[in-house]
Amino acid sequence: MSAAILTNTCAACGAEESLDALLLRMIDDDQVRRLIADVLTSSLPLGGLMVRYLRLHKPTKQKLRMDKCAKVLAELVPDVQRTAIQRNGRTWAVSFDSWKAAFQAVFDAATKGTLTLPLEGNGYLYATLMRMADKAEGQQERETELDRTRPRQDTVQVKGQSMTIGEGLESVYGNGTSTSVLPTVEKPLPTQPRPQSPMVRAIRAEIAAKAARANAPMTDLPTEKGLHDE
Repeated sequence: MSAAILTNTCAACGAEESLDALLLRMIDDDQVRRLIADVLTSSLPLGGLMVRYLRLHKPTKQKLRMDKCAKVLAELVPDVQRTAIQRNGRTWAVSFDSWKAAFQAVFDAATKGTLTLPLEGNGYLYATLMRMADKAEGQQERETELDRTRPRQDTVQVKGQSMTIGEGLESVYGNGTSTSVLPTVEKPLPTQPRPQSPMVRAIRAEIAAKAARANAPMTDLPTEKGLHDE
């Protein structure tokens, strides 16, 4: 993105102004203007918002002083690039979306007249970032505590979907008439006989033969008539 095509839109009247024209009114040093334009448009995703933010530091009917501009950017640019700020000995992680939201909050306050202009530094912006970070952190802690105290919901797999036990029963049995998805019980496989060694088979055959002889009918014994004939 070039400086020539980046525009700033007035929140009050909607008029558009190029970055070149904006920086020309703010800073009277041509070389510094080009450097700032390059940093804001090429190096930082939030370039357009930062230009608009710089404008809030400009006194009415005066150009923005170079020392003031340098002070604001010297703190702001590195923090935007590392996505973090440090205040009161503590570091807050700040994403690009959080930067955008904080810039917008500053612009909204300026539009409503609740923000004293011109700004003297990044104090208001950083205070806004810290409030937003603390709010997000508090919300995360509440959600974590809620998850910790919420009764455990064991889950089951039904038709490839993860459901709580109650949901699974409702899905399977419904109103009590569904049988197409009832769980099936697999029949156990028949027990296969263990293979026997030749010795075991011979012993079992001998035992069977003796049992057969012991239980055989006594048809071969001589009859009483036969005894007398002899």
